[in-house]
Amino acid sequence: LSTTGLQIGDTLFGRNAELSTIKEAYRRTVAGDNELVTIYGHSGTGKSTLAFEFGKYVLSDGGILLSGKFDQRQQGKPFSALASA
Repeated sequence: LSTTGLQIGDTLFGRNAELSTIKEAYRRTVAGDNELVTIYGHSGTGKSTLAFEFGKYVLSDGGILLSGKFDQRQQGKPFSALASA
């Protein structure tokens, strides 16, 4: 997914298309499909806020959310983001 957009505080601007894409993937998994979504981009482009907004959607739908975050200082540890979840 592209990570261009404006982020002011916890408000997400210019990311409706990306958020819709992630929500559609989630709905397909609820229906039994397998999906993988990655959110990538440079620092400060709103990746965490996009993930947070999606997380709110999942929880409001009664879903379960596991969350982890990649730490550049942990590059040598495989799956460190998953382990932090």
